[in-house]
Parts: sequence; C-alpha cells; structure tokens
Amino acid sequence: MSKHTIRIIVLIVLVLACLMGATLYSLRGSLGLRRSAASPLAFQPHRNEQQEQERQTSRRLTPAPTASASLLSPALPGLNYLGFTAHLFSQGGNSLVYYLYIPQPLNPQQRYPLVLLLHGGGERSRPNYTAAQNEQLLLNQSYVRVWSSDYQGAANPHIQQRWPCFVLVPQMKQGQQWVNVPIHGGSYHQPAQPSIPLQLTKALLDRVLQAYANNIDRTRLYVTGLSNGGYGTWDAIERWPDLFAAAAPIAGAGDPSLAARIKNLPIWAFHGSADPVVPVSGSRDMIAALRAAGGQPRYTEFAGAGHGVWGYVYSLENSPLRVSDFFPWLFSQHR
Repeated sequence: MSKHTIRIIVLIVLVLACLMGATLYSLRGSLGLRRSAASPLAFQPHRNEQQEQERQTSRRLTPAPTASASLLSPALPGLNYLGFTAHLFSQGGNSLVYYLYIPQPLNPQQRYPLVLLLHGGGERSRPNYTAAQNEQLLLNQSYVRVWSSDYQGAANPHIQQRWPCFVLVPQMKQGQQWVNVPIHGGSYHQPAQPSIPLQLTKALLDRVLQAYANNIDRTRLYVTGLSNGGYGTWDAIERWPDLFAAAAPIAGAGDPSLAARIKNLPIWAFHGSADPVVPVSGSRDMIAALRAAGGQPRYTEFAGAGHGVWGYVYSLENSPLRVSDFFPWLFSQHR
C-alpha cells in the first residue's frame, strides 16, 4: 500500500471520529443528559430541582434496609398487599410461603415486638390456585388485615398506630396441619416431632430474628392462632417454652400433660362454649392443667358461641363480647 493511500485512510478516520463526537454532543443536549462530576465521561439523566427534592424526601421516608435482611428470601414479585410482602422459605426439601409485615417507617433506633400469627385450616394454600389467589385467600381475612396500618374495620383497634410491630404469617399447604393430630378431637398427646409447617415456621422465625436483629425486641415475641392455628399455638409454646413472651390460642387444644412446661408463660386462651368444630374441652383441659401446675392463665369462654370467636378477640366486630383489653394485655408482656 502506497504512502498516499495510507494518508487518505488516516484522514478519513479522523473525519469520522470528529463527526461521531459532534453527534454525541448533540444527543447529550437533546436527551437532557449532563456529565457526572465524579466521572467526566459518564452521562447521567438530568434532574430538575423538584425531582431532586422528591428523591431526598423519599430517601428520608424509606428506611435503609437492614444489612442482614439479605438473609431472607427476596419478596415474590407482584405480591404486596396491605404492607405484607410475600416470600418463600425453603429448608430440607420443604418450602413454606410466608407474609411479613414490617412497621413503616422503621425507626433504626427502636426495637419492635413481633407477632407470629397462625391461620386456620380454611386458609391453607391450594395447589390449583395461583400465588396471588393463595395470598388473597389468607390476607383478605379480617383477622390478618387487622394487623396492618391500612385496616379500616368498624371496630379498628389501630394496632400499628398504637403498638407498631412486625407480623409474621406463614401459610401452610392444603393437606397439612400445624399439629399432626385429629383436628376435631380436642386434647391430644404431643407427637415426637413438630409437623413440617410448624418446623419450617420455627426455622423461619429464627431467620427473621437474625435478619432483623437490630430491629426486633426478642423479649417481646408473641404467638397467636385460631382453630387449626390454635392447635399450633399450644404446640409451639409447649415445644419451645422459653421463646415467646405471651401466647393467645383461640378455639384450639394442646397436650395437658406438658402444661408444667409453660405454667409461667402469660397465656390468654379463648373458646366458644358451643363450638361444633373443636370441642371446648380442648381449652378447658389445658387451662385446668395449667392451674393445677401452679400457673395463672387467663381464659375467656364465650357462652353459647360457636367456633369463630376470634372476631371478638381481635376486635373485628362492634359487639358487646369484644375483648377490648386483649391488645393492651398482649403488647405489655415481656419475657
């Protein structure tokens, strides 16, 4: 190749480079891009003063995530209802969908109580439902929604406004139980091992406590549940008697022979005297065993009431039977 040809090629390259530079400069202006002070070659979207102010306000209102929150599984996309985020917890080949409510705004200088809520048998996830349908099946229940700051029920106890707290709601699968015993049989002898969903729930709770170690008050962990979840509440406190600061089983049953383990735990149990689903003996037997062991549990039996008495306990109804001092009692307990 001759020197003349080489000079022509070099000249063409220089001209093209100049044209590309001019084009980029023009595009930067038309797209509203500006150079970053940190990197003169980087382009950033231009923000006007209002946008910048909104960004700073958002930063103040949205707390920085806890560094160890990465210990939890990411939130399932598209599932965020009333402040609850959906997640999937897996261990040993088994899995459990759970919903987590975090107080907002989260004050990094404050430690909050945590409530573990165990649902009834009718809210188990169904294999033919989508993830969104199973979420709605559980979170649309008033006894779950009441724990959110967005709850608008007629007898609203304003839980998050008065007692801001974490709320953990695991959802077991169709065919599972919180305790592997006949659910309509009342008192039982505790199986040697917890059921799969209860075992996963305990491991999940440990993970949440680890992830939010700086935000959750370990001396104020509470467990409550209804019907099938009432069984789970009794079973959980008898298996891990030193974990919770208080328990509120509703329309459930436990193992009376293990009552001595939990005689010092603050317990308030509830049952309808005419319950056709879980015999009232399930609660009566546990209360009698606790008192015989030297405990001082609270017990409220709703005369003539059937199975669904949790509406009175969680203040879901404007009724003379509403237990107005339940939440003040619960959140006053410390371990």
